[in-house]
Amino acid sequence: MNLISLSIVASFVSLAQASDQVGTLTQLSGDVKIFTNPSPSVEGAKPRALYEGEYFTVKPAKEGDQIEKGNIVRTAPGAKARVIFENGDQYNVGSGSSYRVFWKKDSAKTDAQINLMYGKLRGIVAKGGPRSKLSIRTKTAVMGVRGTDFFIADDGGEGTEVSVLRGKVSVSSAKPTDAPEAKSGAEKLSPKKEIELSVGQSVEIVKKSETTEVRPTTKEELVAISKNSVFQERKDQAPPAILKLEEKAVKSVLVEIKREDPKLYAKMQIDQTTTTDALNLQVAQNLERSAPKAPEKHKPFRSELDDLESDTYRKYFKE
Repeated sequence: MNLISLSIVASFVSLAQASDQVGTLTQLSGDVKIFTNPSPSVEGAKPRALYEGEYFTVKPAKEGDQIEKGNIVRTAPGAKARVIFENGDQYNVGSGSSYRVFWKKDSAKTDAQINLMYGKLRGIVAKGGPRSKLSIRTKTAVMGVRGTDFFIADDGGEGTEVSVLRGKVSVSSAKPTDAPEAKSGAEKLSPKKEIELSVGQSVEIVKKSETTEVRPTTKEELVAISKNSVFQERKDQAPPAILKLEEKAVKSVLVEIKREDPKLYAKMQIDQTTTTDALNLQVAQNLERSAPKAPEKHKPFRSELDDLESDTYRKYFKE
């Protein structure tokens, strides 16, 4: 094979890896926006928003929109969105949230990264897939995902809560250079030992705390997770392309559940659970049965708060 042929093959491989990382918005509720075309210049399609030294074109999101490298997805308070990938992986974005996506296009096993600026995110990722090296970063925590169902609630700087519904997630404190908005002279965070969370466990990483404690995820948190990741039944028929992606998500989840929890898989077969939302709800409800109740008087978990901070958007973006 000559050099030109090798170059063409390499280009196709790179494109294929990139397409594996491009997600599609399959369902929306409320005010959802996409920030595209990042550039150091204010010039570009209006309206433009400034975030961390880059200008973005802001557009209302719609079903079928693709989330490209460097894009930001932002949900307003009360809104949520679902992004599904070609292999069936999914990100369910909760109310009042904003995240940005990156990946290394030339990596042999593409590394995917999410910078969660604030808000709530439930990710369902298949083992061995394009996001098998997924890392998620907030201002206070770094998470490594290797095939799992997880939920993150972050208030934009003070603390991050992580819960695992299936599989395992590694969690550690963010160093200034790890944080997505790290600046020179940023306050140094005391690094903590990496923690591995298993199914039914949660942990809180707080900026000014030297201690962390793994604890059981409560019934109240699991209800809140479902609220932020499950949509009401559609009133209209989704376009064929969207239906196809939703079917891939169902298949991917069932494969993971069959491997991790055969009893739950058998129940889903009996119940004929065949939609993304029904599967996601049933996974959480299955954990609810054995989860402890939160104390009557307790500080609300971040996952329980409908709006982590109503003016967070204005702190991060300037239009």
